[in-house]
Amino acid sequence: MPTILLWLAVLLYGVGTLLIVPSVVRRRPSLSPLALAAVGTGLLLHGGSLAVHTVELHRLPITDVRSALSFFAFLATVAFFLVYLRYRIISLGLFMVPLVFLLSLVSALQPGHSFDSSSFRNGWLLVHILAILLGYAGLLVTFVAAVMYLIQERQLKSKRPRAFYYRLPSLEICDKLYYRSLLFGLPLLSLGLIMGFVWASRTWKGPWELDPKILAALVTWVIYLILFATRVSGSWSGRRAAYLAVFGFALVMVTFLGISFVSGPHGYFPNLSNLP
Repeated sequence: MPTILLWLAVLLYGVGTLLIVPSVVRRRPSLSPLALAAVGTGLLLHGGSLAVHTVELHRLPITDVRSALSFFAFLATVAFFLVYLRYRIISLGLFMVPLVFLLSLVSALQPGHSFDSSSFRNGWLLVHILAILLGYAGLLVTFVAAVMYLIQERQLKSKRPRAFYYRLPSLEICDKLYYRSLLFGLPLLSLGLIMGFVWASRTWKGPWELDPKILAALVTWVIYLILFATRVSGSWSGRRAAYLAVFGFALVMVTFLGISFVSGPHGYFPNLSNLP
């Protein structure tokens, strides 16, 4: 049942992506009701898939990279709706919904093996996982706002803006969305790291601080801390901050996906089932 619901969600995300394109191309003031209905129904089915899986496993259904991708895609879709309802940025759908579709498709194509470990029922670990993924969803919005800012600024400087320029929000809106999403994502990322450190110090043996994923997560956190500090102080703004935000989210994806396959105790592999 969870797999069927997830595949239906993937199908609707794909339909929603196709329906969003005409709204952007024709410069409509809002996304079409059919596009929003498709993505919204996909979100409900996706949530149903996660809920059923949670009931079946009696724990948070995140035990491998693909299930984590599925959960992240769900949170990213929620973030899309929250931002769209607040700012009515139609081009936001062109950036976020295709990504949600791809992430959900990858998670549905080859579901990972679920590990029956009591570790995944530990309160510290649950908060760690939820906070990290919620933080990533917020930082995804920061990334999208930075990309839109860079495109908008480049079009303005060219003095001959192309058609896509008129589909983008103003630089002021991009900057506001960038800052507010950073304010949301960074504290959650910080909380997730702290909870993860507490759990690891109580559970893992040996030099766990040198785990590649932990080191990469710390580097990512430092980058976003620099973004926040420079934004508050006013020493950095505009293009430099946007470029660093793009780089930061690229590192988030490397940490989230790539390093999961080389990190021993942190890589969602079967040896997790041996943890206490």
